[in-house]
This record gives sequence, structure tokens and C-alpha cells, in this order.
Amino acid sequence: MTDFRELVRQARDEGIAELLGGVVVRDGSGRILLVRRSPEDYLGGWWEIPGGSLEPGEHPRDGAARELAEETGLTGLALAYLHAADFTGRTGLRARQFAFTAAVPDGAPVTLTEHDAHRWARPDDLPEVSGHHREILARLR
Repeated sequence: MTDFRELVRQARDEGIAELLGGVVVRDGSGRILLVRRSPEDYLGGWWEIPGGSLEPGEHPRDGAARELAEETGLTGLALAYLHAADFTGRTGLRARQFAFTAAVPDGAPVTLTEHDAHRWARPDDLPEVSGHHREILARLR
């Protein structure tokens, strides 16, 4: 079992300023749910996995589940830890996203609140995603 308290402490010791949670959602056909950032947002038009910043003291799994529910309406999914990837955030500070996986049946309804589109993509046919999302998705292979 992963000790997230230790992983969070280690991230802080390494100078990571922002912690995030994200979820790689796969459907029954093995496709990955991606959401597209609105054009006016930072990295507008790019695709990403659902996720966002953790609240102070929030467990990464809880934060990932919260962000998934807020951004897509998907709730009650079993999350399994996949990988953590570092990147430089919009403020120029170092950030680390803890990524989890979850599964849904084909045709699961997605209700967007923060993004302008969603799509189900095959892992070998991804649209434009950031480097840290590509790193996370490569862990699925």
C-alpha cells in the first residue's frame, strides 16, 4: 500500500509547491477519458485527464476523486494509484500530480463543468496533451 503522507512530505522536501490529483478513466473498450481546456484558460485547447489542485491536508486519492466528480460528474469509482509526474505550473512553480486509474462501462455519461469538450481516446491515438499527462498515460502500457 502506498504511503501518501510520505509521498507528500517527500514532494515538499523536493521543493514541490503545488500538489494535484488526477484520474485516468478507462472505459470497457480501453479508451481513456480526456477533457479539453477552454480556449481562454491556461494551455487552452489542450487535452488532459480530469484533475486539479489538492486542498490543504487533502489525501491525493480524495482530491483526485473530488476533482473527477467536479469536472465530469463521475462519482463512486474505485481509484488505484498509477504514477506521479512533475511539471512547471502556470505560476512557474514546480507541481506534482498524483494520478490514479478508474474504470467505467462504455457509454458512461460525462457532465462537464470546467472544460469545453471531452473525448474517449485510444492510448495509441492521443490528441495534444502536455508532457506530464503524456508521462502519466505512458504508464498504462
